[in-house]
Amino acid sequence: MAHMNEEWISITEAAARLTQAGDKIDRSSLSRYLKQHSEALPLKADGKSNLVDFVALIAHRSENVRLKTPVASLPAMGTGPASAPQMMPSRFKGTQSDGAARKAQAEAELKEMDLAERRGELTIVAEVDQGGRDAIALMQSAFERAIETEAAAASLKYGWDERMARLALKGFAREGLSVFNREILKRLDGMRRQSEAGGDNQYHETGQALQ
Repeated sequence: MAHMNEEWISITEAAARLTQAGDKIDRSSLSRYLKQHSEALPLKADGKSNLVDFVALIAHRSENVRLKTPVASLPAMGTGPASAPQMMPSRFKGTQSDGAARKAQAEAELKEMDLAERRGELTIVAEVDQGGRDAIALMQSAFERAIETEAAAASLKYGWDERMARLALKGFAREGLSVFNREILKRLDGMRRQSEAGGDNQYHETGQALQ
C-alpha cells in the first residue's frame, strides 16, 4: 500500500506530467534519468511495466535539474498533497557522492539539450543575433517607405506642406527607431557575450531571445 506522500505511476505518464508542468522530457530520456539515479529513485515492477514514485521524482528533479523556467503547478496527484515535493528538500542528500551526482546531472542536461536541439526547440545565439539585426533593418526600411506616403496623405488631408510633414515624420521615426535599435542590440550583444563566455553552452531558448 502506497505511503501518503507516494504516487506510483508509469514512466510514460510521469514523462507526460513533467512535460505538462514545464519540465520537458520524453519517456526514453526519463528512463535514462531513472537509471542514473536508481539508488534515489527505485522502480517498482507492475506486471511487464515499471512504476516510479512521481512525488519523489518531482522532488529529485527539483534538486538535480536546472530548468530555464520554473515548473508550473502540477495537476492533483491522487492521495498525495500538491505541496509534497516542497516538503522533502533534503530527502536525497547523501544518496550519492557529490562528484557522481554532478557528473550524472551534467550528462542528463547534455542529453536533454541534444534532444531539444534535434526537435528544433533551441536556436543558436548567432542565429538569433542575425535575425534580430535583420528585423531592425526591415523595420527601418518599412518606416522610410511609409513616411513618403503618409506625408503626401497628410498634405492632401490637412493642407500641410508636404516637405515639412515629411521632415517631421522622419524625425519622429528616427528617434523611435533609435531607442528601439539601441535596446535590442544591447540585449543581443549581451546574449552573444554570454554565449562566448560559455555561460549557456552557446544556446538559449528561442522564446527568451528578445524578452
